[in-house]
Amino acid sequence: MSEALLREILSEVSGIKKDITDMKLDIQALKQGQESMKLDIQVLTEEQSQIKQAVLETNEHVIQLTEKQNKQYAIFDVPSSRSIEQEAMLKRIH
Repeated sequence: MSEALLREILSEVSGIKKDITDMKLDIQALKQGQESMKLDIQVLTEEQSQIKQAVLETNEHVIQLTEKQNKQYAIFDVPSSRSIEQEAMLKRIH
């Protein structure tokens, strides 16, 4: 083989080695990105769990408030109805 051919082959091999090195760096960066995403997913999962708990607690409070409001409505409804009825009777009298 001629020296020129050997240099050309050596140049090609060097180029391939550089490409492989670049690919390894890219793969390493992808792996780091993947690890970062895994941590993000873990945090999001924990936050989702906390949000679910907060929603359940809020829902429970809303149910309690609704029950109290219904009781209060019932308490005020009877006197209010009597008052309206009494006013109607007073209008009929006058």
